[in-house]
Amino acid sequence: MLERGLANVVETKLPWLFLIYALPSVIVLSIIMAPFQVADELANIERADQISRGRMVSDILGGTIDGSWTVIGALYQNMPFNPEVKQTVALAREAGAIRWSGPKDHVNFQATAQYGPFLYLPQAIGVALGRHAGLSLARTLLAARVINGFAACVIGFLALSICKRGRALTFATLLLPMTLSQFSSASQDALLISLSILAVAMASRALGRNRPAGAVEFAVFAFIVVATTLARPPQFALAFLAPAFLGRRDPDWGSKGLIAAVVVVAVICWMRILSDLTPPVSPHYSLSGQVQRLLADPLILPAVMMNYFANHAVWLSETVIGYLGWTDTPMPNWYYLIAACALVVATIAPDNHDHDRQPVLWPGTLAILTFGALLTAMSAALYITWTPVGEATILGMQGRYFLPVLPLLAWVVPEYGPRLDRMLAPTWYGVLLFPLISLAVTPVIIMERYYGSWLVMTQSLKALLFT
Repeated sequence: MLERGLANVVETKLPWLFLIYALPSVIVLSIIMAPFQVADELANIERADQISRGRMVSDILGGTIDGSWTVIGALYQNMPFNPEVKQTVALAREAGAIRWSGPKDHVNFQATAQYGPFLYLPQAIGVALGRHAGLSLARTLLAARVINGFAACVIGFLALSICKRGRALTFATLLLPMTLSQFSSASQDALLISLSILAVAMASRALGRNRPAGAVEFAVFAFIVVATTLARPPQFALAFLAPAFLGRRDPDWGSKGLIAAVVVVAVICWMRILSDLTPPVSPHYSLSGQVQRLLADPLILPAVMMNYFANHAVWLSETVIGYLGWTDTPMPNWYYLIAACALVVATIAPDNHDHDRQPVLWPGTLAILTFGALLTAMSAALYITWTPVGEATILGMQGRYFLPVLPLLAWVVPEYGPRLDRMLAPTWYGVLLFPLISLAVTPVIIMERYYGSWLVMTQSLKALLFT
């Protein structure tokens, strides 16, 4: 058994400890990260602006938004992938002076025009508040970031409150630098990650009960599947967790079947809409050509997946942990080693302290199937859409795509007996204390990459947000 103080934190205070870590991190990162330096953040805030005006489904390349977003975005377009380009006081002052200029038609933000509207609600609220209050666009971006991050943190809190399996890895995943970076941005990934982790937590709770989940609980899970799939189609793999919410003598079979049918219809309808939102591709790419290749030789996909993971396993692992910005801002090498150890420790940390042991085969099978389905679906999607015809690998893969289901890896670990539980109990200290290292290191990395010194960062933030 855990010693009494540690056991109390793990059993009753873990969600609150997450908020103690996460909320200040989100606020600080929302403020200090240079504008639009999270992947596709400009396109995400533009999509949020469009939704805030009532346009739920975008045009093929974008649509009508405030024209000043293109103006402020242009100031920072050379910063990604160019470490020598820094935020300066002069640049911050120029960006901070930009105000709303009114609607502009046919703005191109095709990177996010294909995304569904649900995961943009917090950002759209922030944009609408900023527009109606007459805030500068820099302050509006900050408002959207903070509201988005707060929503993601609340969802993470709920996930930890109900999670019954893999609680340590869920806690660690929610506090990785890559996760917090997405939470602290205008990206739809903030809700995509947090809602998916909530769905995993709901499934873990359903598996730990002797009765099937209710229809309302299943409906919430179904909504998460739809909302995240409309944002990123491979997320439909979350549906593999659906059996966790069902039972042999389920009194709600009829209503759950209807809910499942609605999910399938909604996703099919969105895929039809999405086919009309797909922008033209360059001559090096061919969506139909790649699909035909996969149909003609189904072994191509596992072959290119194996080739990719064999050559990029380290980089992919680093982008799970924290490769910030546009994956152009790495953490120190020593940090990746400590973080990898922390994730391993979180995977094996004991979850069940009352020793009400439950079988691991069924949860482990669902976890492997779901994680494998997402991995395969993501690989196929990137191979079809982002990889030139004839390439023997996959382009566009990033570790953050797997954060939504990373806690599932702990489901395959058997629950421990009393003796092994006591031996492994101290691993929780590493899980609970590792975020302190992340909180200390991450702001330093952002300062060095985007400002060059603490003085320049302080002066730039003052010019950007407070003048």
